[in-house]
Amino acid sequence: MNDIWNFILGLGDGLQDAVSAVNVLPILLIAMAIGIFFKPENYAVKALVALILVLAIRIMWPTVSGHRAELPDLRHLSAIVQIFLLYVFAYGMIGMIGSLRTLSKGAAKAAH
Repeated sequence: MNDIWNFILGLGDGLQDAVSAVNVLPILLIAMAIGIFFKPENYAVKALVALILVLAIRIMWPTVSGHRAELPDLRHLSAIVQIFLLYVFAYGMIGMIGSLRTLSKGAAKAAH
């Protein structure tokens, strides 16, 4: 029973570390740009594209200063949780921008 409790506590600590270490600014900026410049359709695909762009930037950014590319270690729970959270943030931001665009177009049609 003690091993199960230690596993659950370790899992909780890993999730807490992942949530506190995630950087949401790049995904929000890219998701906003995708939400503004493209039609409000297929939010899941657009969120996946935004996630791939952000991961590519994160992986390739150290090569700008001459270092090796840093791939996320998918064997750690925190990396998986961070990638999932980035996808959720991208989906939410693209959905919100799409809803605002649809709402503003509906209001513009009603005004005429």
